[in-house]
Amino acid sequence: MGFRAHIIAKLTALKADVEARAATLQAGQPAKLLTAEEMARGHPKVTSVSDFQGLRYGVRIGGWFGWLWLAFTTVHAGFMLWGLGRGTVTMNGALIAEADGWHYFMMGLIYAPFFLIGFAFSVARYRITLSDAAVTVQWRILPYLGWTWTLPVGADVKVSLAYRGARQNKKPVDSVVVASLDQETHFGAFLAEDVKAFLASAIQDYYGSPAMDVDAREAAPFISPSNA
Repeated sequence: MGFRAHIIAKLTALKADVEARAATLQAGQPAKLLTAEEMARGHPKVTSVSDFQGLRYGVRIGGWFGWLWLAFTTVHAGFMLWGLGRGTVTMNGALIAEADGWHYFMMGLIYAPFFLIGFAFSVARYRITLSDAAVTVQWRILPYLGWTWTLPVGADVKVSLAYRGARQNKKPVDSVVVASLDQETHFGAFLAEDVKAFLASAIQDYYGSPAMDVDAREAAPFISPSNA
Protein backbone atom coordinates (compact mmCIF):
# COMPACT_ATOMS: atom_id res chain seq x y z
CA MET A 1 0.00 0.00 0.00
CA GLY A 2 1.42 3.37 -1.04
CA PHE A 3 1.76 6.33 1.29
CA ARG A 4 -1.19 8.16 -0.29
CA ALA A 5 -3.43 5.11 -0.03
CA HIS A 6 -2.35 4.64 3.59
CA ILE A 7 -3.27 8.24 4.47
CA ILE A 8 -6.62 7.94 2.70
CA ALA A 9 -7.38 4.73 4.59
CA LYS A 10 -6.46 6.37 7.89
CA LEU A 11 -8.65 9.40 7.17
CA THR A 12 -11.54 7.16 6.09
CA ALA A 13 -11.27 5.12 9.29
CA LEU A 14 -11.06 8.31 11.38
CA LYS A 15 -14.14 9.74 9.67
CA ALA A 16 -16.06 6.51 10.27
CA ASP A 17 -15.04 6.53 13.94
CA VAL A 18 -16.14 10.16 14.37
CA GLU A 19 -19.49 9.45 12.66
CA ALA A 20 -20.01 6.38 14.85
CA ARG A 21 -19.30 8.37 18.02
CA ALA A 22 -21.67 11.13 16.88
CA ALA A 23 -24.39 8.59 16.12
CA THR A 24 -23.95 7.04 19.58
CA LEU A 25 -24.21 10.45 21.25
CA GLN A 26 -27.30 11.32 19.20
CA ALA A 27 -28.99 8.01 19.99
CA GLY A 28 -28.24 8.29 23.71
CA GLN A 29 -29.73 5.85 26.17
CA PRO A 30 -33.40 5.16 26.91
CA ALA A 31 -34.93 6.41 30.12
CA LYS A 32 -34.73 4.00 33.02
CA LEU A 33 -38.09 2.59 34.11
CA LEU A 34 -38.78 3.43 37.76
CA THR A 35 -40.56 1.24 40.25
CA ALA A 36 -43.75 2.44 41.94
CA GLU A 37 -41.75 2.99 45.14
CA GLU A 38 -39.17 5.14 43.33
CA MET A 39 -41.91 7.20 41.69
CA ALA A 40 -43.67 7.71 45.02
CA ARG A 41 -40.39 8.76 46.64
CA GLY A 42 -39.71 11.31 43.90
CA HIS A 43 -36.58 13.46 43.79
CA PRO A 44 -35.62 16.07 46.42
CA LYS A 45 -34.87 18.71 43.76
CA VAL A 46 -38.00 18.10 41.68
CA THR A 47 -41.51 19.23 42.61
CA SER A 48 -44.63 17.61 41.20
CA VAL A 49 -48.24 18.77 41.05
CA SER A 50 -51.21 17.00 39.51
CA ASP A 51 -54.24 19.08 38.44
CA PHE A 52 -56.75 19.46 35.61
CA GLN A 53 -53.94 20.44 33.19
CA GLY A 54 -52.09 17.19 33.78
CA LEU A 55 -49.00 16.28 35.76
CA ARG A 56 -46.43 19.07 36.24
CA TYR A 57 -42.80 18.73 37.26
CA GLY A 58 -40.76 21.74 38.31
CA VAL A 59 -37.02 22.08 38.83
CA ARG A 60 -34.57 24.95 39.23
CA ILE A 61 -31.22 24.91 37.45
CA GLY A 62 -29.27 26.39 40.38
CA GLY A 63 -25.72 25.69 39.13
CA TRP A 64 -22.62 27.02 40.87
CA PHE A 65 -21.49 28.57 37.58
CA GLY A 66 -24.52 30.87 37.60
CA TRP A 67 -23.94 32.01 41.18
CA LEU A 68 -20.25 32.72 40.50
CA TRP A 69 -21.20 34.63 37.35
CA LEU A 70 -23.74 36.71 39.28
CA ALA A 71 -21.24 37.46 42.05
CA PHE A 72 -18.54 38.54 39.61
CA THR A 73 -20.98 40.66 37.56
CA THR A 74 -22.32 42.35 40.71
CA VAL A 75 -18.82 43.24 41.97
CA HIS A 76 -17.70 44.44 38.53
CA ALA A 77 -20.84 46.54 38.03
CA GLY A 78 -20.45 48.02 41.51
CA PHE A 79 -16.89 49.19 40.78
CA MET A 80 -17.94 50.64 37.42
CA LEU A 81 -20.88 52.55 38.92
CA TRP A 82 -18.65 53.77 41.74
CA GLY A 83 -16.12 54.99 39.18
CA LEU A 84 -18.87 56.67 37.16
CA GLY A 85 -19.93 58.66 40.19
CA ARG A 86 -16.39 59.67 41.13
CA GLY A 87 -15.93 62.34 38.45
CA THR A 88 -14.71 62.65 34.87
CA VAL A 89 -14.89 59.37 32.92
CA THR A 90 -14.92 58.24 29.30
CA MET A 91 -18.02 56.31 28.24
CA ASN A 92 -18.53 55.04 24.68
CA GLY A 93 -15.72 57.32 23.53
CA ALA A 94 -17.31 60.46 25.03
CA LEU A 95 -15.85 62.44 27.94
CA ILE A 96 -18.35 62.79 30.80
CA ALA A 97 -17.56 65.48 33.36
CA GLU A 98 -20.51 64.70 35.60
CA ALA A 99 -22.73 61.62 35.25
CA ASP A 100 -26.50 62.01 35.34
CA GLY A 101 -29.37 59.54 35.50
CA TRP A 102 -29.19 58.78 31.79
CA HIS A 103 -25.56 57.65 32.08
CA TYR A 104 -26.41 55.34 34.99
CA PHE A 105 -29.30 53.94 32.95
CA MET A 106 -27.00 53.27 29.99
CA MET A 107 -24.51 51.56 32.30
CA GLY A 108 -27.33 49.39 33.62
CA LEU A 109 -28.31 48.38 30.07
CA ILE A 110 -24.74 47.28 29.39
CA TYR A 111 -24.79 44.94 32.38
CA ALA A 112 -28.38 43.67 31.93
CA PRO A 113 -27.45 40.80 29.52
CA PHE A 114 -24.69 39.64 31.87
CA PHE A 115 -27.11 39.52 34.81
CA LEU A 116 -29.63 37.60 32.67
CA ILE A 117 -26.97 34.99 31.89
CA GLY A 118 -26.28 34.61 35.60
CA PHE A 119 -29.99 34.27 36.38
CA ALA A 120 -30.35 31.73 33.54
CA PHE A 121 -27.79 29.45 35.22
CA SER A 122 -28.87 30.00 38.84
CA VAL A 123 -32.52 30.87 39.48
CA ALA A 124 -34.04 29.86 36.13
CA ARG A 125 -36.66 27.12 36.31
CA TYR A 126 -38.11 24.40 34.11
CA ARG A 127 -41.76 23.43 34.30
CA ILE A 128 -42.73 20.29 32.39
CA THR A 129 -46.46 19.65 31.96
CA LEU A 130 -47.52 16.17 30.85
CA SER A 131 -50.96 15.50 29.39
CA ASP A 132 -52.50 12.95 27.05
CA ALA A 133 -52.23 15.43 24.17
CA ALA A 134 -48.83 17.05 24.59
CA VAL A 135 -45.63 17.63 26.54
CA THR A 136 -45.19 21.33 27.35
CA VAL A 137 -41.82 22.60 28.54
CA GLN A 138 -41.51 26.09 30.03
CA TRP A 139 -38.13 27.65 30.75
CA ARG A 140 -38.23 30.89 32.72
CA ILE A 141 -35.15 33.01 33.45
CA LEU A 142 -37.35 35.28 35.57
CA PRO A 143 -41.15 35.25 36.03
CA TYR A 144 -42.79 35.87 32.62
CA LEU A 145 -39.37 35.97 30.90
CA GLY A 146 -38.37 32.87 28.96
CA TRP A 147 -39.55 30.35 26.39
CA THR A 148 -42.27 27.71 26.05
CA TRP A 149 -42.30 24.84 23.58
CA THR A 150 -44.90 22.10 23.06
CA LEU A 151 -44.62 18.61 21.59
CA PRO A 152 -47.87 16.89 20.54
CA VAL A 153 -47.80 13.22 21.53
CA GLY A 154 -49.44 10.08 20.23
CA ALA A 155 -49.78 6.55 21.53
CA ASP A 156 -46.03 5.90 21.48
CA VAL A 157 -43.72 8.24 23.39
CA LYS A 158 -40.00 7.55 23.73
CA VAL A 159 -37.84 9.36 26.27
CA SER A 160 -34.05 9.22 26.31
CA LEU A 161 -30.95 11.01 27.51
CA ALA A 162 -29.03 12.05 24.41
CA TYR A 163 -26.65 14.70 23.09
CA ARG A 164 -28.31 17.60 21.31
CA GLY A 165 -25.48 20.07 20.92
CA ALA A 166 -24.90 21.36 24.47
CA ARG A 167 -21.40 21.28 25.96
CA GLN A 168 -20.08 21.92 29.43
CA ASN A 169 -16.35 22.50 29.91
CA LYS A 170 -15.99 21.56 26.22
CA LYS A 171 -17.52 18.14 26.88
CA PRO A 172 -20.86 17.06 25.33
CA VAL A 173 -23.71 16.73 27.83
CA ASP A 174 -27.00 14.90 27.43
CA SER A 175 -30.42 16.50 27.28
CA VAL A 176 -33.78 14.97 28.14
CA VAL A 177 -35.19 14.06 24.71
CA VAL A 178 -38.90 13.33 24.23
CA ALA A 179 -39.99 11.93 20.85
CA SER A 180 -43.42 11.15 19.44
CA LEU A 181 -45.24 11.39 16.11
CA ASP A 182 -41.89 11.68 14.27
CA GLN A 183 -41.06 14.84 16.20
CA GLU A 184 -38.98 15.53 19.26
CA THR A 185 -38.17 18.18 21.84
CA HIS A 186 -35.31 18.37 24.30
CA PHE A 187 -34.41 20.34 27.42
CA GLY A 188 -32.37 20.35 30.61
CA ALA A 189 -28.84 19.89 29.28
CA PHE A 190 -27.33 21.78 32.22
CA LEU A 191 -29.37 20.17 34.95
CA ALA A 192 -27.63 17.80 37.36
CA GLU A 193 -27.27 14.28 35.96
CA ASP A 194 -29.46 12.68 38.64
CA VAL A 195 -32.19 15.26 38.02
CA LYS A 196 -32.13 14.64 34.27
CA ALA A 197 -32.29 10.89 34.83
CA PHE A 198 -35.29 11.23 37.16
CA LEU A 199 -37.20 13.57 34.82
CA ALA A 200 -36.61 11.29 31.84
CA SER A 201 -37.82 8.29 33.84
CA ALA A 202 -40.83 10.17 35.22
CA ILE A 203 -41.93 11.30 31.75
CA GLN A 204 -41.56 7.77 30.38
CA ASP A 205 -43.48 6.41 33.37
CA TYR A 206 -46.37 8.79 32.66
CA TYR A 207 -46.70 7.69 29.03
CA GLY A 208 -45.80 4.04 29.60
CA SER A 209 -43.06 1.91 28.10
CA PRO A 210 -42.45 2.60 24.40
CA ALA A 211 -43.61 -0.10 22.00
CA MET A 212 -40.87 -2.32 20.56
CA ASP A 213 -40.00 -1.67 16.95
CA VAL A 214 -40.54 -4.33 14.29
CA ASP A 215 -36.98 -5.66 14.38
CA ALA A 216 -37.09 -6.03 18.15
CA ARG A 217 -40.40 -7.90 17.99
CA GLU A 218 -39.08 -10.25 15.32
CA ALA A 219 -35.94 -10.94 17.35
CA ALA A 220 -37.90 -11.67 20.54
CA PRO A 221 -38.35 -15.42 21.26
CA PHE A 222 -41.84 -16.76 20.73
CA ILE A 223 -43.51 -18.10 23.86
CA SER A 224 -46.53 -20.27 23.28
CA PRO A 225 -49.48 -20.11 25.68
CA SER A 226 -48.73 -23.66 26.82
CA ASN A 227 -45.25 -22.65 27.93
CA ALA A 228 -46.24 -19.40 29.54
